[in-house]
Amino acid sequence: MAAASSDLDEQSRLQLAHELCMNENLEMAMPDPNSIYGHVKQIVHRAFWDSVRAGLEKTPPDYEHSLHLIAEIKGILLDLVPSGAQRAKDQINDVMDIDLYKQQIENDSFNLQGVVKFVVELMLGLCAPARDPTIRSILSQSDPVEVFREVFGALDLMRLDLVNYQLRSLRPALLANSVQYEQDKFRNLLANNPAGLDKTKQWLAETSRRMKAGNQPVSPSTLLNSAFIRLVQEEVEPIPETIAMDLSRFVTVARELSAVVFSAATILVLQTGVGPIVQHDSFANKVRVTVYQLCSDELISHPRDILPNISEKLLDIVRETITSRPLRDDECQNIRGMLSGLQSPSNPVYCLLWERAKQFFTSLCSGVVGPVPAGFSVCATDLQGVASKYTHLVSYNRGVFGPFYADIISEITSGQQPSSSST
Repeated sequence: MAAASSDLDEQSRLQLAHELCMNENLEMAMPDPNSIYGHVKQIVHRAFWDSVRAGLEKTPPDYEHSLHLIAEIKGILLDLVPSGAQRAKDQINDVMDIDLYKQQIENDSFNLQGVVKFVVELMLGLCAPARDPTIRSILSQSDPVEVFREVFGALDLMRLDLVNYQLRSLRPALLANSVQYEQDKFRNLLANNPAGLDKTKQWLAETSRRMKAGNQPVSPSTLLNSAFIRLVQEEVEPIPETIAMDLSRFVTVARELSAVVFSAATILVLQTGVGPIVQHDSFANKVRVTVYQLCSDELISHPRDILPNISEKLLDIVRETITSRPLRDDECQNIRGMLSGLQSPSNPVYCLLWERAKQFFTSLCSGVVGPVPAGFSVCATDLQGVASKYTHLVSYNRGVFGPFYADIISEITSGQQPSSSST
């Protein structure tokens, strides 16, 4: 049990470090109140606050719950005070003396409003300026239960601000050593889980098998390039352990690449079907924007799915471009037919452009910076943007997991079956 807990801690640290390196805007956020967790929390809190109110409405008031809350507030404030600010910590301990409060309650001299005022003034000195209005509004609240509720809400925000500040402060130092840090953490995980690379071995072995079946030369570089391309071309199962932390990013790249290729294919099909009159860039750019916007819908599993809804919009763009005469019915039908052909996964135009995009990505990952492939001139900026995301992902991943890949690929290229620790 202790080993499992240690592995979970290692995995959490590895995940956080990786997210910090990959996402410069990473910030922790409050839980969604509309989530299941949020609803359960609201129900539990409502019952608790009802019990606090019931105690305060007694004659004389029962402050038992209130003292527990004040003690918890005191602990949070001590955590929020910077480590070097000993005077502030001493002040909190001196003023928020729970034993003294108990004596005051017994003597009927306890001043809850005075405690609240001290807490609010201290919070204003600790919080980010953006939180000032939220905290000041607590003083205008007369209901003691709502005061407690709002104090805890503000303290949650302040703790969140502190965590995000610490993350931002940590990032520069982490970036300088991130590859080695992640390698070391992953090795620690492997030490307790010898089967921790089995899925990665399957991924690379299957890629090698496909390459050999297609008479492609297999080397460490070509094998890794082909394996990474598979991540944006298909759903790789099982998910390789070395890819798991970036799976959502590779999925995003795959969606964006499909949208770019589909946009380029649509433009070529229309230009071929309509003729020279729509060859200029303004027409192509209208098509690109229309297709790309529709492809951005997260409910669309593949750009081909938008064709039933987009054909008429594209025909409208053609009509707007050809102002010298109306489109004939047979021309409209021909354009619809050519567009419907893009729904086939084996459409030759789409497949040709997809292969060119793959070669472009592979060349970039090999350090060869070439021109944007033919057929992507209008979508060049889009393609280069997706390629930049892809090469960054691949480069960082290879930096962290390169030694592990090298050992696995050495077994594959020497003719051995990669050893599996789970069998």
